[in-house]
Amino acid sequence: MLQKRIPASTDATHLLDNAIESGRRASALIQRLLAFSRHEPTVVHTLDCRELIEGLTNLISRSIGPMVKLETKFPDDLPNVKGDANQLASALLNLAVNARDAMPDGGSLTISGDERWVSQGERAGLQEGRHLCLSVRDTGTGMSAKTLASATKAFFTTKAVGKGTGLGLTMVASAAEQSGGRLVLRSALGSGTVAELWLPACTSAQEQVSGEQQREALPETSQSLHILAVDDDDLVLRNTVLMLKDMGHDVVKATSGEEALEIL
Repeated sequence: MLQKRIPASTDATHLLDNAIESGRRASALIQRLLAFSRHEPTVVHTLDCRELIEGLTNLISRSIGPMVKLETKFPDDLPNVKGDANQLASALLNLAVNARDAMPDGGSLTISGDERWVSQGERAGLQEGRHLCLSVRDTGTGMSAKTLASATKAFFTTKAVGKGTGLGLTMVASAAEQSGGRLVLRSALGSGTVAELWLPACTSAQEQVSGEQQREALPETSQSLHILAVDDDDLVLRNTVLMLKDMGHDVVKATSGEEALEIL
């Protein structure tokens, strides 16, 4: 709301940007905790991973800093996958930040993807068929065999107190599994780490269904509506009313069900 009301040239704009970014980080943390406790529903769509990663490139670059060189490698015919865009984006960002932390003196981070065929029983946890393998490779310190064996366990971390939650790789593994895939880690001390997200590729029939669902989505209405907004939390109610008015609607507010019925 404030961004629409304050000129972009004022000194306050960067403070607003910081506040919005802090809110997004808090939201992402809560989503990860809810996903870990299995209370956060996944929103499954057909995903173009190349497009998703291109949209994340600037955020990943800022997150890993100038000492780490970021490179992306994707073929033109990368298959789509079924999954939750927010979960996949969070997983990739998590892997990138872990890679950065493993390269305190700088290095290179390569995110790539290619299509792989998995035969029956070839890889544990994966069904036979086409898969997309997203790879995040770093030139960092790597992990010992002991650390690698515990890396995806909840609350396991090698970082200093206050520097890590021990949930990062657990979340990544959970996101892959909820999409029907799995996380594969390969690492050795002094040789860097490769994190691979194996995800089932979409069939042409699945992509067709997704396209039809998108076409059936209801368009936004430009009509001004009369809306009764009801909430017993004053902060939520005020923000909801402001948002609806900003969209051009006439809003009446009520703080309880009884009050709402009286107004009706």
